[in-house]
Amino acid sequence: MKVRNFFKGVLFYGIGVGSAFCVALLLRIFVVDFYVVPGESMLPAIEPGDFIWVDKMAFGARLSRNTRFWRMKGFAPIRREEVLVFNFPYRNNDWGQLQMNEARFYVKRCIGLPGDTLVIRDGFYEVNGIGGIGNVAGQDYISGFRGEFPEGIYRTIPFEPSWGWTILEMGPLYVPQRGTVVRLDSSAVVLYRKMMEYEMGKPLNFQRNRLYCGDSLITEYRFRTNWYFMGGDNHWNSQDSRYLGLIPEEFIIGKARLVLTAKDPVTGKYKWKRFFTKVK
Repeated sequence: MKVRNFFKGVLFYGIGVGSAFCVALLLRIFVVDFYVVPGESMLPAIEPGDFIWVDKMAFGARLSRNTRFWRMKGFAPIRREEVLVFNFPYRNNDWGQLQMNEARFYVKRCIGLPGDTLVIRDGFYEVNGIGGIGNVAGQDYISGFRGEFPEGIYRTIPFEPSWGWTILEMGPLYVPQRGTVVRLDSSAVVLYRKMMEYEMGKPLNFQRNRLYCGDSLITEYRFRTNWYFMGGDNHWNSQDSRYLGLIPEEFIIGKARLVLTAKDPVTGKYKWKRFFTKVK
C-alpha cells in the first residue's frame, strides 16, 4: 500500500511539473517573452541591464515552418514609434546576405512602416514629409555635433560613396509594402537587391546595369512581405536600420511593454525606480 501511494505521489508530481512546463512553454511561444537588454542603443527609454517584458500577442505569435516564419492573427498592427524586439538580420558575419539570426535579438523603435518614404535631413528623421519622429533629443545631438564623425558611424546604407548617404543626410528611402511593385533601375537594385534575394531565396546577378535571376532579366519586382525601418533612441551609438538595412516583418518578435526589473551591469545593484516602468 505504501509503495502504491509512493508511486501515485511521484506520478501526480510528474504530471504537475510536466503540465507547468507545457503551460510555460506555450506562454513563451504564443503570449510573452523576456529579454535582458545589455547595450545602450535605446537610451534613455531602455537602459543597460533592463529586463523587459515582450508582448507577442499584440501583432500575433510567430511560428516557423520549413525554415520560414508565419504569423498568427494579432490584435493590432505594428505602429510607428513602438519599441519592438526582432532577430538580428545576419548570421555567421555574412553581411552580404539577409538571414535570421535566431540566437541574437535587438530592441529598437519603429521609425518607418511599410509604404513610408523616409529621409534624414540634418540628422533629423522625416517620414512622409513629417518630422518629430523617434527620440528627437538624440537626433538634435547628431545635428549639432561639430567634431569629426568616426567613419564607422558616419556612413549609412547602401554604403555607396557616390550616393553620400550619412547619418546627417540620407534618403529618400522607400520602405516596401507587401504587394508593392518597384521598377528596377540602377538605384533600386542597389537599395533592394539583398531584400529581393531574401524573399526569393536565390542569388541575383547584376551585370551592365541590369539584374538577372539566372538567365532571366528582371525589370520590376513585387515585394512579398512588409519591411520596417528600425532606429535606436541613442542615435550616436545604435546599430540600426541606418546600417543594417530594412527589417522584414517575420523577423519581428513582439512589442516591448514593460521593464520588469533593472540591474546596473557594472555594479550589480538593482535600480528599484525602474521596476515595472512602462516602455515608451
